[in-house]
This record gives sequence, C-alpha cells and structure tokens, in this order.
Amino acid sequence: MCRSILRHAARRCAVVTLFAAILAAQVVGPALRAEQRDAPITFDRDTALWLVTLPLGCIDKLHAPPRGRGYVYESAITLKPGFDKTRAFYGCFDWHSAVNSTWTMVRILKSHPDLPVARLVREKLNEHLTADAIKGEVAFFNEEGNKSFERPYGWAWVLRLYSELQSWQDPDAKKWSANLEPLAQLLLDRTLPYLKTLAAPMRIGTHQNTAYALKLLNEYARATVDETLQAAVRERARKFYFADYGCAPNVEVSGSDFFSPCLLEAAIMGDVMPPAEFARWLDHFLPGPDTPAFKSLTVVDLQMPGTPEELKKADMLGAKAHLVGLGVSRARAFEDIAATLPPSDPRVAIYRKVATSLAQLSIKSMYDASYEGTHWIGTYIVDYLVSQGRRPVAVTTSSNPR
Repeated sequence: MCRSILRHAARRCAVVTLFAAILAAQVVGPALRAEQRDAPITFDRDTALWLVTLPLGCIDKLHAPPRGRGYVYESAITLKPGFDKTRAFYGCFDWHSAVNSTWTMVRILKSHPDLPVARLVREKLNEHLTADAIKGEVAFFNEEGNKSFERPYGWAWVLRLYSELQSWQDPDAKKWSANLEPLAQLLLDRTLPYLKTLAAPMRIGTHQNTAYALKLLNEYARATVDETLQAAVRERARKFYFADYGCAPNVEVSGSDFFSPCLLEAAIMGDVMPPAEFARWLDHFLPGPDTPAFKSLTVVDLQMPGTPEELKKADMLGAKAHLVGLGVSRARAFEDIAATLPPSDPRVAIYRKVATSLAQLSIKSMYDASYEGTHWIGTYIVDYLVSQGRRPVAVTTSSNPR
C-alpha cells in the first residue's frame, strides 16, 4: 500500500515538474533567444531544459488512427492489445518522429545529465527501450508488407539513436543500446542492399530525400567505424551527385518542404570529398553568396494564410509545420557545409551567419504550427546545435606585452 502511494506521489511530482518546465520553457526559452538573433545559440542548461520538454510532452501521446478508408477495400481499425509493451515508438505523431524524439532525449540527457527532469527522461527511456518492445518492433518489420516501412528516413534515425547510445558511457545507455541492437542490425542489414539497388536519388524536400539519408548513414558509419557502410555511402554519393552543377535553390521550395535539396546534396558531398576538392565542386554547384539565388536560401516565407485552426481544418497545418522547420534544417546543412570547407574559404563565415539567422527563425515560429510542429522541430534544433558545436572556439589573446 505504501509503495503504491509512493509511486503515485512520484508520478504526480514528475507531472508537476514537467508542467512547470514546459510552462517556463514556452514563456522564457524562445523569447530569450529572440533577443540574440545574430549570436550563435548556446546549447546550455536552460536551452536543454526547454528542448527536452518537447519530446517528453509527446513520447507517450499515441499516434492517431488512420483516417482514410480504402478506395476499394474496407478495413477495421483496432488498437493492438498491449501495444505499450510490444512497441517502442508509438508516440510523437508518427513512427519516425518517435524515433528521433527518443534520440533527442538521449542526446540532451547525455550532454546535461543534471537537468531537473533527468529522472523523468530516464524513466521514459526505460519504458520505451525495453527488450520486449524492441522484439515487437523487429517482429513488425519482419511482417509481409512492412519490410520497407519508413525506409530510408526512419531507418537512418534508428541507426543514429543506436550510435548515440553506444558512445555513451552510462549504465542505462548500455542497457538501452543492447536492447535496441536487434532492430538496428536488422535495418542495417537491409540498408546496404537498398543503397546498392537505388537507381537514382530522390531529390525532394521531404522524408525520402536520398542525400539526407546518406548524411545520417555516413555519420553512423564514422561513429561505429563501419567501413563497409561508409564505402557504400561514398560510392553512392559520388555516383549520384559528383557531376551535378548549377543547383537553383530559388525554385526548389514546394509548399510543404522541410529540406533544401540543394543544401543537403552539398552537405553529403562535403562529407565524402577532401576540403579542397569539395570547395571546387561547390563553386560550380551552389550559387555564390552575392547572388539572388543564394539569398533565397537565407529566408523562409511562412505567410500561409489562416489560423492554426483553419489550417488544420484544411489539412494544411502539417505543411505549415514543415515550412517552419525548413529554417533550422537549412541551418544544420549550412553548418555542415561550412565545417567541411577549407577554414580559409570566405564562404565559411557567411554560411555560419546565415545558419544562426535561419535557426532563430524556426525557434521564433515553432509554436505557430501547434503540435504538428513541436513534436519534431525540437529534434531539428538539437541536431543543429550539435552541428553548430563544431565551430572553432575563438581564442582570446591578451593585448598586454609580457
């Protein structure tokens, strides 16, 4: 009886703590950063607390049931019994968002283990990354009709989550990593044949973009020293993109994009080419910083008419969320490109300044897209901050003679 009361009290305490953190973050977090629009965003404790509340607020929020009916066939929709024990990624709107939200919690906890909600984050990771839940995920992916589910975007995020856990010297992380391994290995085994048989890249501004998947896969391969995967990514990237030139970012944006295909392509090529060779390739591929075409990459038009309620009724709120997230995904790509250019290249400073401005745009506008935006844009902000962290630290020298 006492244990039951204590557990109930602990849960209530956790809920109160989370509510307070979310309230403070929504009021303070974005507002503070809006005052520093030209300065790099600091991945400090306050920023981490604000960002971790976003996945915490959705990780248990069940996916909505399918809304559409078959054109010819009828089907009954029922909730799987015991789904919370046999599925790991059932929250945050959709499967891939649940996966990358899990990565977000891991990455923030890894960087800031003393957050007020750290215990709650561990509790949620313990609940979702159980051996039985991952066993259920593997069984799902082995069912006929599910073998290419969420390929390649969701697969790449699973591998990123797995490598993040593997590199963390933490007892819980070791347990979560061991639990996740069967799913990560299954998807990895399917990734190489997929890449080998891919005839041409998907050059779109949404989940199926090939360059984005290759970028995440290459990061995983480097982190885990998977030379076979790294060689496959390098070969595919060069085959798909090496001969490209004259990308036109001023005409690439569709009405619901959250990626820039031009920037993603440049980011993966920077990953697989030596800096000097990449700089020459980029000269012919991406417009120069003084051109109108380049300037189109520095702004995002968020003027979608209608209130969030009107957009939701028209089934357009998701499109609005994608455009809001486009700013920070471009920011991450600019940071990646800058990091792989020769340090003396004049584009480096320009790209980093643009990245900061675009990230701030997404932060300022994130709540305009309601849950359709907050369930995933926080992940992209963390992703950007990790990439921004590769900027060289400014060295301050004394003006006083010795």
